[in-house]
Amino acid sequence: MHDVVSTEVDGDVLRLESGIRQLKIQYDMFFAGSIPKQPLELRAELEKIIRRHSGTPIRKYSSRFHFNALVSRFNSLSELWAKTLRSLEEGDRPAPAVADRAGASEQVIARCTVTDPAKERELLKLLHGRLLDARKKAGEAGGKLSFESFVLSVSAQAGKMREKTGCDKVDLRVIIQDRKVLVKARPGR
Repeated sequence: MHDVVSTEVDGDVLRLESGIRQLKIQYDMFFAGSIPKQPLELRAELEKIIRRHSGTPIRKYSSRFHFNALVSRFNSLSELWAKTLRSLEEGDRPAPAVADRAGASEQVIARCTVTDPAKERELLKLLHGRLLDARKKAGEAGGKLSFESFVLSVSAQAGKMREKTGCDKVDLRVIIQDRKVLVKARPGR
C-alpha cells in the first residue's frame, strides 16, 4: 500500500517538475508575444496536483522535500507572472510584441503642428512633457532632456523640413518605434 502511494507521489512530483518547466516556457512565450493567451490549462493542471498532495502527509522524506521545493518555485513564479501581467495592464511596462503582432511599426503618443517652434513655446512644453513621460514609461535612460535643448532640436528639425519641402507648417509627433521614443517631423497640413 505504501509503495503504491509512494510511486503515485513520485510520479506526480516528476509531472509537477516538468510541468513547471513547460509552464515557465509558455509564460515566457506569452510575455514575448509568441502565443496570444496565457497557458491557463497547464497552470490549472499543476495547481490540481499541488492541491492533491498539499493536505496529505508524504512519508518519503526525499519526495516531500522535492515536492515542497517545487511548490515554492511554482508560487514564486506565479507571483512574478502576476506582477508582470499587472504592469502590462497598467501600462507601466510596454507589451513587447503586441504592436509587432498587430503590424503597427510605430505608435503615436502626441502630435502638434507648429509654424515657428521658437515662438510656440507653450505648445512645445506640452509636447516635451509627453516625450519625457513616454521615455520614463519605456524605461529609457535619456529622460532628462532639458526643455531648451528640446526646443533647439525641434527648431533644427523644422528648419530642415522647411528647406526640404518648402512647407509653412511642421507636424511634430512623439512616437514609439522599435521600442524607442522619438520625435519626428513631417510637413504640416
